[in-house]
Amino acid sequence: MKILKMLILPTIFIITILIINNTKDNKIYYLSLGDELSKGINSSNYEDIGYSDLIKEYLKIKKYTKEFTDTDIRIIDLIKKIENNEEKNISIQYALKKSNLITISIGLNEIYNKYIGNTNESDLYNYIDELMYNIDYLFKLIRKFNNKNIYILGYYNPTNDTNLDKYIKYANNKLIEISNSYNIKYIDLYNIFKNNLHLIYNNIYPNRDGYKLIANEILKKYVNSSW
Repeated sequence: MKILKMLILPTIFIITILIINNTKDNKIYYLSLGDELSKGINSSNYEDIGYSDLIKEYLKIKKYTKEFTDTDIRIIDLIKKIENNEEKNISIQYALKKSNLITISIGLNEIYNKYIGNTNESDLYNYIDELMYNIDYLFKLIRKFNNKNIYILGYYNPTNDTNLDKYIKYANNKLIEISNSYNIKYIDLYNIFKNNLHLIYNNIYPNRDGYKLIANEILKKYVNSSW
């Protein structure tokens, strides 16, 4: 069974890539925004090949930007980057306007860090509500600059602590509702990693196979919505 799983994972990814590479040749401007998942921090806590790098590798990308990803970035930090029009090689507002593919990963660190050592349920739920209020504003802000394909990564439980599940599910339900209101596509990571916890090794970040699964989910949705 283990050998079968090892064979299925790369096969699914390869099939998706073959579909993409045999579709029409789009000029894709790809912007990756957010936290360590967008940056590609792996389960050993150093930067590696992340999901956005894999997407860049297999799509016909004309321009790829992930300069605006940061470790420990909060939702309000990303909002400030956009409002202040932060510049790297290009300005973030220009990148938003130019891109026809945007992926975002933000908020998991905030939920996880708040949960650690906190046993007050109402406090945790109220905190998630505040985060989702900020997410709503973030999406509204991004949509001012871009009306193309945008994908938001959902939250997952990186531990064996089943008590965390109810907060992750609560946050995901809120995130789905907000995403739908802005026509932003939600990527379900909760079920991906619930069934493949070995790809996280009880660390908040995935290994390379975990990032392949994330990339594959985004690519499948992108293929279905773009062609």
